[in-house]
Amino acid sequence: MVDFRPFRGVRYDRSAGSLADLICPPYDVISLDDEQQLLARNPHNMVRLELSELSGPPPADRYERAASEFARMKQEKALKQDNLDSYYLLRQRFAVAGVQQDRLGLLGALKLEELGGAVLPHEDTAAGPKEDRLALMKATSANFSPIMMLFRDADARIAEVTKRVISTNPEADFMVDGQGYTLWVISEVVDVETVRDALKSQPTYIADGHHRYETAVGYGKETGGGAETVLTCLISFDDPGLLILPYYRVVHGLDDEKLAQIQNRLATLFTSIPALDSTPAELDAAVANLAQDQVAFGVIEYGKVPLLLTPADDTVPAPDPMLTPLEQAKAVEANVLQELLFRPVMGDMFPENVAYVHDPVEAARMVESGEGQIAFFIKGVPADVFEVVVGAGIRLPRKSTYFHPKLPSGLVINPLD
Repeated sequence: MVDFRPFRGVRYDRSAGSLADLICPPYDVISLDDEQQLLARNPHNMVRLELSELSGPPPADRYERAASEFARMKQEKALKQDNLDSYYLLRQRFAVAGVQQDRLGLLGALKLEELGGAVLPHEDTAAGPKEDRLALMKATSANFSPIMMLFRDADARIAEVTKRVISTNPEADFMVDGQGYTLWVISEVVDVETVRDALKSQPTYIADGHHRYETAVGYGKETGGGAETVLTCLISFDDPGLLILPYYRVVHGLDDEKLAQIQNRLATLFTSIPALDSTPAELDAAVANLAQDQVAFGVIEYGKVPLLLTPADDTVPAPDPMLTPLEQAKAVEANVLQELLFRPVMGDMFPENVAYVHDPVEAARMVESGEGQIAFFIKGVPADVFEVVVGAGIRLPRKSTYFHPKLPSGLVINPLD
């Protein structure tokens, strides 16, 4: 169903410095301060091309400057193109709750097609980021950061290739901010053919990078099909390091009447259990440890004892793998909050009064500082529910998933020219 191609990637030459000082996060988690800190590590840092997230109108020379820097870095041989069509295998090593995790991702060039066929989205997008990414792509004719997608390695053919590859010496192996990165190049013809053939019968599910994918499709149309692919990192649903964490919801800016309506609906729909003296991390863990066969929330309000909430009756749908994909989607916590709490009280404009954060400490801080009124701690979407729901063409509410860790930008570039 998909055409996942090997390609001749553009990568940093060793003369450019250590990759630990050259890679950067994807643009949507880079602030202007982050950008300066990354450039202080190495003037060639990928943030010079990837650019930080916009906080207002773009500077007049934002995209032209990135294109000029890209050309200069290639001319000076800081960046060089590989000679062989290859896939690139990335291992990310990280710790969660003190336990080391490994996650493998296969980087390649995915042939573009409209969403909803072999490439399945799980959330809607906003216009602003797409305009920014399209302008950058048009100026540079390249993908600097990979889109994260999931796939099902049904017959383990790709797993066999990656198992053999990781037993060989890597191209790069380094640490950044406590996380490990190891990169291998897969260019043996038999391995390349195995990977490409194994994926032909599989759909792919966008995990992170909806804006960039839709931008790439738009760019391909503008160039008359001249750009056929987008840089993609495929991760198996069966990878033990696949973590789908939640975004917490922080309600803010409500008047007293609407705030009271939220509180009343919570009291009607849910049974509460005090979580005395719980830190944000402990409340988060308590929510995550509740059975997956029920909806559950943690709630923090200023000056009140944190609460664990579970459904008071069957008004709140219960997760059940035997239900239809649509019914399973309704039982995702983000959907329950949106359809049973936020929309009935705040209407369709509820996103104006809801902030999304992936750090429980930050969510609690917002309430304690008065910036937020109520923080909702929710569970991550289970991978099997994600696959069933998204595979049926159903989109989840905005910010339903946080795939940890983010993929780095700068390990390999997909040139579009």
